[in-house]
Amino acid sequence: KGYGGGGGKYGGKGGWGGGNDSGFNAHGETETMEVDDRDIGRIIGKGGCNIRELQEGTKCKIITPGKKEDNEDPTLRQVKLIGSKEQIERCKEAISGVLMGDEPKDVLAQIDGAVVLKNVEPMSMGHLGKIKAKIEEEMGVRLELDARSARIWSKDGNRDKALDAKEKIEEELEDITTVDTLTVPVPANIVNQVINDSALRQLQDQTGLTANVSKNDQGTGIRLTGLSGAIQEAKSLIERRSSGQGAEFLSLMPGMLQKMPPKAYGDLQRDMSFLQQNSGAQVTIGEGSNKAEFKGGPDEVCHAKAELQKILHFYFPQECDTIELPPESVDWIAGDDDRELMRLQSAGAVVSLDRGAASLWICGNPRSVDQVRNRIRNSLSRWEREHTVIKLHRRDAAFAIIGRGGERIRQLQTDTQARIDVDPDNQRVTISGKEDSVREAKARIMEILQGHGGKGGDGGGWGGKGGDGGN
Repeated sequence: KGYGGGGGKYGGKGGWGGGNDSGFNAHGETETMEVDDRDIGRIIGKGGCNIRELQEGTKCKIITPGKKEDNEDPTLRQVKLIGSKEQIERCKEAISGVLMGDEPKDVLAQIDGAVVLKNVEPMSMGHLGKIKAKIEEEMGVRLELDARSARIWSKDGNRDKALDAKEKIEEELEDITTVDTLTVPVPANIVNQVINDSALRQLQDQTGLTANVSKNDQGTGIRLTGLSGAIQEAKSLIERRSSGQGAEFLSLMPGMLQKMPPKAYGDLQRDMSFLQQNSGAQVTIGEGSNKAEFKGGPDEVCHAKAELQKILHFYFPQECDTIELPPESVDWIAGDDDRELMRLQSAGAVVSLDRGAASLWICGNPRSVDQVRNRIRNSLSRWEREHTVIKLHRRDAAFAIIGRGGERIRQLQTDTQARIDVDPDNQRVTISGKEDSVREAKARIMEILQGHGGKGGDGGGWGGKGGDGGN
């Protein structure tokens, strides 16, 4: 564990961080706990994340039941707990909390006397990170910030102080969580470009903010509706983008940098300084902040953001990751109305989709990051099977597929039950649908291209070789 040393990303070795040993007591007393069969999955959690956190937080080994026995009650299952008497009691209380829908870390903190502020949205968490030191000093408490929770401990064990601090925090956040509406003026010739800006879309994904083009007697603008804090941040992004500046930010786990050893933090600061000199962009990460902000020209800002992701992955290899996506898969990953993207957000990680760069940034505790990474891989694997792209070498090949008046492409879609999108300008055909439908539609299109005397390019899904969509 600990920092591997060596002067940073641009000339150093190793990274900072490491795995944890659960250290549970596997040789103590044994007790069983009856749990509804439907709740076993909650105890285990996605990818086993809940059961690992429960074992680490209680030092108690948890053994969930396997296949049901013939004489076993079909509705109730026996969960075995192994540890000292105190560990078992703590574990039972923690499991009960998880079955009520709480996160393991929040439950364990509450058992230890903490007061927990739950379901904190990213905008409020960012503000809370900025006022964390002030709250801790004034209220005599210690704050632990996670992606969606704030855990509050009194420094002298007086829980009333933690409750007072929670009330103070809620008052501080009230102003930025008021729903408001604002129209930001934007020149008509760039309004569509600005409203589709990647940074603005990321802010919408994270805060639920809505942005719509507005036209009236005063001119053209973007109408924003959402939390006051999110609106002010969106207004700043829009104004910078409208003036020709770069507008980017990178979401972070609150307090992540503050957990670094002094030497590693010093190396990171030197790398950040070098990054700014090399990129020409200004990069700012406020103390306790949940994001990095970039200022400068559009190209400089994009370069600085990509480089900072690499730097943070170097220092936090288990806490930070960037997943490069096939550009055609971006909308698939986000899902209808960004529902899939919202599902990826978890209590232990922040997830940002950069549509412009076709990449997904994940930052959080190692288990949550790994969980999101696996879900993305599974989603991309499915996308590969249900999508394929054929590159055309000649523009007129696109019209051969479309046919006179669109007759041929309509018949193809009817016959194969696949969706076929032909883009003559970019000389590309995109096919989507069920796996068999995609395969049949691709074969039919390749026949058309061969009969037309043209060639289809290397098709295929993400990571594939072409031809058969990577299969």
